[in-house]
Amino acid sequence: MSGSTRVVFASRAAALLSLVLASQVHAADPPPRSPELRELFRQADEAVKRMDLVRAREIWARINYLEPTTAALCQLGQLDLRIGRWDAAANELSLCVEQMPAPKNATERRRFEVRHADFAAARRQAGEIRILPPPRSTRTLVDGKEVDATRSVYVAPGQHEITATGPQGEIARALVKVAAGDSLSVPLTFDAGRTAAVSKPPAAPARIPPELRQSNHGPKPWIVWTGASAAVAGLAVGIGLHVSAESADDEAESIKRSAVDGRIDPADPRYRPIYEDAMSTHERANTLHAISAAAFVAGAALGAATIVYVALPHQAEIDIRTRGSYAEVRFAW
Repeated sequence: MSGSTRVVFASRAAALLSLVLASQVHAADPPPRSPELRELFRQADEAVKRMDLVRAREIWARINYLEPTTAALCQLGQLDLRIGRWDAAANELSLCVEQMPAPKNATERRRFEVRHADFAAARRQAGEIRILPPPRSTRTLVDGKEVDATRSVYVAPGQHEITATGPQGEIARALVKVAAGDSLSVPLTFDAGRTAAVSKPPAAPARIPPELRQSNHGPKPWIVWTGASAAVAGLAVGIGLHVSAESADDEAESIKRSAVDGRIDPADPRYRPIYEDAMSTHERANTLHAISAAAFVAGAALGAATIVYVALPHQAEIDIRTRGSYAEVRFAW
């Protein structure tokens, strides 16, 4: 067995022993407790015996919430250590070892040593940050979570954001990176140009004379009328151009038939003017068909946009752009 393996094994064995010892302590001389707490202690003991440490940790968190004690805090730290929550274990065990009374017998001395060893093990896996906030700071946060700036804060290895706020909304902020086992002191200074969003009350809205006020509710009539009129106009133009294109198609076919019915040979000098006239008329029909389709699309898009504007939240802006044979409609509200 290698040296590192022996250390890990010894640490785990000591942690398990301390859990069992703690269980025996509160079982041997339990103070008066509610039925709920007695049941929670029983469930926690069973979870520890089954080595279901995640469940045991959940139960002890509930116990510590209902009855905060040093013993409960120590149990949370030891369980977090066992399940690999190093930063949580270091924070809990640092308080645990500070609050533990001096041992009076061999059992208490053993428990005292085990908990110090557990704290040292968790400390090796977590980073330590000592925050030096500005003198007038009222609140300190690490990664958005409020902390006690008078104590060391233990965090997972990596980058962390530290923030302090002042009574007038001043902000001091720093980004730090800490490795496992490292200790870092972070002095903070308020930035005169940076204040919290709540430091300045919002400006009072300007008073608008009643005769100039407009309702912000409901669609704007001029947008509805403009959209509807433009939609009708687009559809009307599309219909008119479509009729003209169909007429041009008929004219081109008529010109072609005149050459066929007249049995004009393509080598005949009279055939070329007829052919060019037919092709010109056909190209005009194709152009009218394309413009007609674009007008139909634009009219339909304008109509749909107007209907959507009436149905969607108001104060919307509509941007309609015709691009060749299609229309692009954009909404903003």
